[in-house]
Amino acid sequence: MKVKHAVVLAFLTVFSTLRAQKVSYTPDVVLGHRSYTYMHNINYQLNDRLKINNLTLFDTEYTRDKDNIFFIRNTLSYSFSKKFNVNGAFGIKNPGAFFSLYAQYRMTGPSYSFSYSIGTTYQKGFSLEQSISLEYTPRLKENLQGYFSVLAIGNIDNSGYPRGLQFIRLGIKQDKIMYGIASNFDQFNNAEKTLENIGVFVKYNF
Repeated sequence: MKVKHAVVLAFLTVFSTLRAQKVSYTPDVVLGHRSYTYMHNINYQLNDRLKINNLTLFDTEYTRDKDNIFFIRNTLSYSFSKKFNVNGAFGIKNPGAFFSLYAQYRMTGPSYSFSYSIGTTYQKGFSLEQSISLEYTPRLKENLQGYFSVLAIGNIDNSGYPRGLQFIRLGIKQDKIMYGIASNFDQFNNAEKTLENIGVFVKYNF
């Protein structure tokens, strides 16, 4: 039932945001050996300093629902400069609701972007959360670029390492579409439980 509610919330967020202006929508779909993964980022620029972001992730196994993963985060971001911003977020994920406050440093260039975030998340207790995101798109020839991206997120609290994930993409970028090989790795409860999903991905920048 929680997953159904999460799906409804995600689609309501998408449709309400897409009616606004200054919006970007980037879906990312993975067909892996274990599961099907849908992830998107929706960004809406309120003004020069304020931005709203919705990040939604659903990872659904083909044959059973035991290890389904869902994550929905809505973030309000305030930029002090082009490289530094602070963020407040709330959302739901396995196993329930959460709230986050974190700072982010970001660098961008013609063929790369890099960001590092650090802050605190509350979900049945506080944890230190850090994330790194790297995207590299070297030019291969006219209208064709390579595509490499890494997203890594980890939480640390008094119990150790309750949650972590790493998403890796390697492929080709043509204009607004990206496709290639994908690998998703998830860890739960000090890595007592791990999940892997390796396959192909398609990503598009609307």
